[in-house]
Amino acid sequence: MSYLNLSPKGPAISGAGRPLHFGVQDVVWGRCHTLFLRGELDLAASDYMEAVVFCLLLDTIEGITLDLSKLSFVDAAGLRALLAVRELCRHRGYAFSLTRPMGQVRRLFELTGVAGDLPIANTVQASRPPREQRRRLRALSTPQR
Repeated sequence: MSYLNLSPKGPAISGAGRPLHFGVQDVVWGRCHTLFLRGELDLAASDYMEAVVFCLLLDTIEGITLDLSKLSFVDAAGLRALLAVRELCRHRGYAFSLTRPMGQVRRLFELTGVAGDLPIANTVQASRPPREQRRRLRALSTPQR
């Protein structure tokens, strides 16, 4: 398992003059990536999030899970980006799921009618490879003596 923290250079500033924070942490299990999104997925951050996913798709992967538990806000541009990522994964044959949307994010999915169309899981376990593959990964990462 490896970790990579990604975030845009410096905070963006909203129209109200307050800083907008958005970040992504990529946790990799074999060829399955879980992106932990945090902050506000809005117009200022949606292109960045899509770019991160597109970069992952250039590599050999099996699936992407977006963990939404730390997102405090998603606007129409953010929703469009999530749907675009889902379609791209579907088109290329990669597994795709969303996990743990909370509060405003879950409500947005319900109000827009996409909640039933999105593959939403309540745990991060959905992003892990099968148990036998995890054992193999652990064995590969064990130092040889």
